[in-house]
Amino acid sequence: MTRFGSLLFNAGFAIGAMHYEDHYLGDDRQNRMVLSIAPERRAFADVDMIVDSGAPWCLINPEFYDAWGLEFEKDYEPAHAMWIRGMRWLGHLTRTNLILKADDGESLIVAATFFIPAIQSFEIWNYPNFLGLDGFLNRIRYAVDPAENVFYFGPL
Repeated sequence: MTRFGSLLFNAGFAIGAMHYEDHYLGDDRQNRMVLSIAPERRAFADVDMIVDSGAPWCLINPEFYDAWGLEFEKDYEPAHAMWIRGMRWLGHLTRTNLILKADDGESLIVAATFFIPAIQSFEIWNYPNFLGLDGFLNRIRYAVDPAENVFYFGPL
């Protein structure tokens, strides 16, 4: 643990820390904070997600919807819209608990709101997964050590 991390733990700010990747799926053109996240009910189904403080909710590839065991009312028309990289997508909101798996300290379970885009059978989803501000980040305390690629977290 770095000296900075020790201060965060000792001050009670963080209960855990995890290392993050700084590129998403081999895209070396842009630096990102990419955390490996899993839903509480499917702790084995880790998915790489970009930390995005500008996204209103978390966003996940619709193909992961079933694998993660996410649910919304079956006969429910899309009631929400989200702008994703300049395109407006209709979709559903759902909630699930996510696990921040600590490499050091304690893991943390966080209730997260996800936007699930409603795509047609002929459409291919080419966007990354995101951890959004209102759907996730504003429900935890977090700090980043970019020199060590460490994401510190704790409950509010």
